[in-house]
Amino acid sequence: MFFAKNTRRKPGAAKGNYAFRRRRKVVRLEVHRLELNPETAATRRESRRKTARLGFKLAVGLLAAMGIFSAGKIVVKEAFVDNSRFHLQHFSVVTDGEITPSQIVAATGLHEGMNMLGISLVQVKERLEAMPQVRSAKVTRGYPGMMFLDVEQRHPVAWLESPEQKLEAKVSGYGCLLDAEGVVIPSGELTESRRKLPVIRVGRVHRLVPGQKIESAPALAALSMLKMHDNTLASRTLGVKWVDATRAHVLGVTYDSRIHVTLPVDGMEKELARFDRVLAESERQKWQLATVDLLVAQNVPVTLRGTAIAPENLAPEPPSTPAKRTPAGRRTLARAQ
Repeated sequence: MFFAKNTRRKPGAAKGNYAFRRRRKVVRLEVHRLELNPETAATRRESRRKTARLGFKLAVGLLAAMGIFSAGKIVVKEAFVDNSRFHLQHFSVVTDGEITPSQIVAATGLHEGMNMLGISLVQVKERLEAMPQVRSAKVTRGYPGMMFLDVEQRHPVAWLESPEQKLEAKVSGYGCLLDAEGVVIPSGELTESRRKLPVIRVGRVHRLVPGQKIESAPALAALSMLKMHDNTLASRTLGVKWVDATRAHVLGVTYDSRIHVTLPVDGMEKELARFDRVLAESERQKWQLATVDLLVAQNVPVTLRGTAIAPENLAPEPPSTPAKRTPAGRRTLARAQ
């Protein structure tokens, strides 16, 4: 008898014995959980009691918090809000300039009766410094009911004029003023002191914003010249009336005595010292100067009213004896070496 070959026979099994693998049976166990805390009527009653106690505690805490808040609110209102000690009653303004104290108080946006504890001093300071005429401001509180405003104003030193842009000087409400730093100030009311200020004439100005520095190099050079002029001997007897800054690197200065001086932008302090020596010599010689040209490096060409003066070297000190008169009516002026 022939049998089919057993392909699942293990290699080491004895011949004639057929061993088959046994399939393992999967045994599933059913797990039964035991409820150790079964819900009963007693447990339900205890749970309701705990919930009631927690709600009572929350209610008592809420009522206590509301009572404390109400009492605190009453105390704060009586001690601070309704207390006249903290109500704004007076303003103390310390300033010097064209802006009046009433205008400064109006710019703060404050009024009497406001609670001082609710006023932001930083915001009040920013409002004041936003005014073009104000350089800096200091705001402090004082009790009872005092607000101290210490305002430093900008003082105009010259008018700005630009024929190309039809900007005229010494015009009330339309003109433009400059302080010593070149900050633009609106003209406002034309007072007598502002009418006497010198005029700086420039070409085209790119940007004019009140409260900001002017973007014009010639105008800034003219302001620098005015500042240097205040420290010269000429400032004691002569006042600057006009400064022509329309030409590059050259300033033309006209004084109230009708003397016209031309000087370079570079080295203005040195050239103004030369002009002092020219004035000293003209006063000694009883001259009436008309023009002085300080552009020449080695000489000082000047003209008198109706007479021309030849340029020669100006001595460091006035000579003890007057120079000889030439047939053409010329006199010698020299420059310090």
